Amino acid sequence: MKRTLFGKFFLSSLLILTVTYAVLFASMSQLFGQFYLSLKERELKRRGELIASILTSPTQEIPETVKRLSEGIHVLLVPLNSLFAPDSPFRHGPQMMRPGMMFRRVFPLQELENRLRQGKVVTFQGMLPVLRQEMLVVALPLPPDAPPQAVLFLSTPLADIRMTVKAFRYLLLWSGLVAFPLAMVLAFLFSRSLSVPLKKMRTMARAIASGDYTKRLEIPPEEELGQLAQDFNTLSQELERTIRTLEREKREIENILLALKEGVVALDLEGRILSANPKAQEVFETPLEGKARIDEVLPQDVAALFQETLKSGVATQGECVFHSKRLIVRVAPLEDKGVLYGAVGVIQDITELRRAEELRRQFIADVSHELKTPLTAIQGFLEAVLDGVISFEEFREKYLPLLYEETLRMSRLIRDLLDLSLMESGKVRWEMEPVDLAALTREVVLKLTPLFREKRVNVENHLALPLVVFGNRDRLAQVLTNLLHNAILFSPEGSTVTIEGEEREDVVTISVLDEGPG
Repeated sequence: MKRTLFGKFFLSSLLILTVTYAVLFASMSQLFGQFYLSLKERELKRRGELIASILTSPTQEIPETVKRLSEGIHVLLVPLNSLFAPDSPFRHGPQMMRPGMMFRRVFPLQELENRLRQGKVVTFQGMLPVLRQEMLVVALPLPPDAPPQAVLFLSTPLADIRMTVKAFRYLLLWSGLVAFPLAMVLAFLFSRSLSVPLKKMRTMARAIASGDYTKRLEIPPEEELGQLAQDFNTLSQELERTIRTLEREKREIENILLALKEGVVALDLEGRILSANPKAQEVFETPLEGKARIDEVLPQDVAALFQETLKSGVATQGECVFHSKRLIVRVAPLEDKGVLYGAVGVIQDITELRRAEELRRQFIADVSHELKTPLTAIQGFLEAVLDGVISFEEFREKYLPLLYEETLRMSRLIRDLLDLSLMESGKVRWEMEPVDLAALTREVVLKLTPLFREKRVNVENHLALPLVVFGNRDRLAQVLTNLLHNAILFSPEGSTVTIEGEEREDVVTISVLDEGPG
């Protein structure tokens, strides 16, 4: 059966009260027994001292005072020498009390004799053979202020003392039974005062867990639970504020992803798609929702880039073709405090960019042709004049306007080229940064993988250790691309292009070796 919070508090309180009462009962009984026994010992000593003072007085008769002092106790006066003599009747008399037998239970006989002869009072408990019951005995040597001549024994039954202690225990027991119902009421009130606020806190915690941050606890702040309730209220307010901030930031990120012209895909360590923006789904012409694996829904080249990043934890990029679309894929690892938990990739459709580049190349070829035509005409006219084929007057009247038109045409073409160059350069400034040539080479090789496959040329990259230089990453990538591109073009099928590198002092050398001619 499930115990409630109130029940736990109530039972715990009753258990604490019961254990406390049991400890108090045992300790009080023990303390009272010792106290009452000590009180009886002092009373016997006090009576013994009074009786001793009377017995040592010059009178020959026992006054009435001694009789009153002896009421309720046993009094025995024994000569000291007779008490410890070998032939003492106190040792052998069958009808007499035999202290020696009793004393041996507490003290060695010689030690007892020494104490009494030294005038010391001896107190002990033991069985008296004459009375056949346990007694509390006090032995006083007489006279007190002189060498002892006799011993005064005063004793009282231990049964009487035990009866008194037993009565005290009954009193404690009955008082506990009377107080127990009151303790139950107090435990009930105490448990309720604790459980009710805690139940409210539990209800509020469940509400917070379900997304309801509007509930508040109304508990007086004077108590510690009230302060805890105030902390709960503050926590709820802060959680509400934090959740709203996170939701707003999430919406902002979603809006940014929706507005991006590039596709964005995020994966977990298992290669399952966590999220993808609409542009990515448009590029790959398939829904990328749920927990589908990337190798099941994306092209093999794209999936390989993601898997390489998930395996190595290093950013990768590459270019691939998908349904007549040319794509650049850049994949970066997702890390939290140095721990890899996924990867995110940005997919850019560069089909139009490549088409624009092709148009630009065609434009340059056309411009070159257009420049060559007027230059050829100008050259021909000038050669004709220089060779005397045509006269200067004929040249000036007939051909010079044509030359002027051709120069204007050339100026327009050159101006167009300058404008195109300025548009593309944008006042080019190279940004210098630390670049790992080994990692950059791997990226370039990956980008040229389709060309290697097309030309059936193998590549061996021996750059394993980082080779960090300070330079412009894009220009270095362009240089590496040109070197590898030339090596591919001039290598026979089945040959191998080898990439090596070394660092000596402050100089890093990258070598691209091919098996082609030259």
